[in-house]
Amino acid sequence: MADPVKTVPVAAGGAAAASRPGQVPGGVAPAARLVFLEARAGTPEALAAEARERALLGFGVALGLDPAARAAGWNSLLAGARTLGALGPGAGFVVGASSDHLEGALRLSEVLEGIVTQARAIEEAGGVPLLLPIPLLSRRRAKESEYVECYQALLARLGGPVLIDWTSAAARPELYDYFPGKSFERVLALEPTKVRGARLALFDVAREARLRRELLARDQLLFTADRRNLVALLRGGNPATREPVPTPIVRTTEFAGRSVALGDFSHALLALDGRDALLAAALERLAADDLAGYAQRAAGL
Repeated sequence: MADPVKTVPVAAGGAAAASRPGQVPGGVAPAARLVFLEARAGTPEALAAEARERALLGFGVALGLDPAARAAGWNSLLAGARTLGALGPGAGFVVGASSDHLEGALRLSEVLEGIVTQARAIEEAGGVPLLLPIPLLSRRRAKESEYVECYQALLARLGGPVLIDWTSAAARPELYDYFPGKSFERVLALEPTKVRGARLALFDVAREARLRRELLARDQLLFTADRRNLVALLRGGNPATREPVPTPIVRTTEFAGRSVALGDFSHALLALDGRDALLAAALERLAADDLAGYAQRAAGL
């Protein structure tokens, strides 16, 4: 690469905190499906109210998941993260971390530095950073090993937990051939106690099912952003099965202070356009293994 990636030493006084292990908090019922929904509110007061409503449903809040949701700028997102951190919503919050506060033609090292800056600010506010894709890697046709080097450099400077975002070129054409080869699998395997999972917007049910089984072996969570196939992915199991059966919870793990169920199913991190209560009602039936009731309530999603 023209701009080689190196693990940048952490500045004095800025050492990354130790990541939290994936342990289950005692006395807390696990979330059968952990859901973070993108906030719609604009003002701090409206955002706080929306977060309280989501927490009552058992859902967390997400901010800045894609370029359209980041149009107001990084300062606005950071203010939102601090509002949520002060509020302390019961299910937590996730904020996308990028380098979009920087301007001009950036070197890769500068892009990585920008992502670290945003991710650390999200951590300090009490949220979980979602490391958004790096379009520069696609433009440069970076190799598999170069992707691993980039994410390794980022993780070395963050405390965790963090999530990794993989969005397909179908949603963002500038991300053509992102995570080539086995680079995604290698990145997720780097530090499983720090990288607690991934958000996928691949719109490929079979591929998502395969990847979540691989993550499950390391107690990592897969959050889907696939609105079209959301009902099937949350239900879980073999996507080719014509007659779905309840997907069992095999064990639990900890994510950002909350006990979360693990199994052959996806969790969710996406925008849902005001259908929060409908999803909550559907998930209530899913948790009771009532697949018919789940399908009926989820039909409007």
